[in-house]
Amino acid sequence: MSANLGETIAISDLARACRLSMSYFVRAFTNTVGIAPYTWFIGQRIVLAKDLLAQSHYPLAEIALECGFVDQSHFTNTFVRRVGTTPLQWRRAAWGDRSLPRRTRSK
Repeated sequence: MSANLGETIAISDLARACRLSMSYFVRAFTNTVGIAPYTWFIGQRIVLAKDLLAQSHYPLAEIALECGFVDQSHFTNTFVRRVGTTPLQWRRAAWGDRSLPRRTRSK
């Protein structure tokens, strides 16, 4: 499941792949992992986003799509709810004294 974080994955597809009903799959996953499948996926996408924010110069929109969010707005809103700060603020804190590249306009 971790390998497919950037893709849209339906819980019903996961249940079908395991040959379980969706309700049984969700219950078994939650009992085993401690959280619901959707919550786990979002958490893993945030972990991936943090890695990309800390280790790359990719634009936020590109990171959003790479991590499976539909757009930058959805990514930012989810990130703020989960982490408590915006992705850009988190990136600046992660980079610390290292300077972030400035975007320049090309003519």
